[in-house]
Amino acid sequence: MTRTLRARLTGRRLAAAAIVAGALAIAPLAATAASGSTARPASAARLHPFTIVSPDFRDGGFLPVSAEFGGPGSQGSGCSGKNLAPRLAWFNVPAGTKGFAFTINDVDAPVAGGFHHWVVYNIPRGHPFLAGHGQNPFSEGTNSYGTVGYGGPCPPPTGQIHHYIFTVYALSTAHITGVHITYEQLLAKIAPDVTGATSIVGKFRLPLHG
Repeated sequence: MTRTLRARLTGRRLAAAAIVAGALAIAPLAATAASGSTARPASAARLHPFTIVSPDFRDGGFLPVSAEFGGPGSQGSGCSGKNLAPRLAWFNVPAGTKGFAFTINDVDAPVAGGFHHWVVYNIPRGHPFLAGHGQNPFSEGTNSYGTVGYGGPCPPPTGQIHHYIFTVYALSTAHITGVHITYEQLLAKIAPDVTGATSIVGKFRLPLHG
């Protein structure tokens, strides 16, 4: 692995870590305010970390071809995929959690703050997964394409690999107000209520990888 490639991969990991760290920075205060008790010992968190996984791709691996952007709103984008979101699940949920929110962010897009592909909120505590594949009964926000719901990856057809950060936020509230809110609006709304966050990274490029 070249020094340049290693630096780029490290940068993507740092971006994912920064998203989670930003959420976790306020988590102890939020959890204490919600429960009226102190947080669990750090050793317990290390033994049972909050974790998100997908049966459709491994952390750091390529997203399925079916995830590519397509359908309504894709005209003129150069992408004509099935636009099916990957399946996701998470476990070892932090204490005090009453609900979840979820986002996908392309940190390689030439847009300040990244390009936001999916914003989901009002996911109940008892439902620690997203079925994907076009099946989502929960509140969805407006993505960076300007459509509501999942908008899959559609990087330039240059062969450049883009990295997509899938983040789930555990919240001390069961309900987030607002209809079709944006990524930025979601983060502002959940800021006082985050009890924990976890992420995985998926890759995509065009032309499609073999």
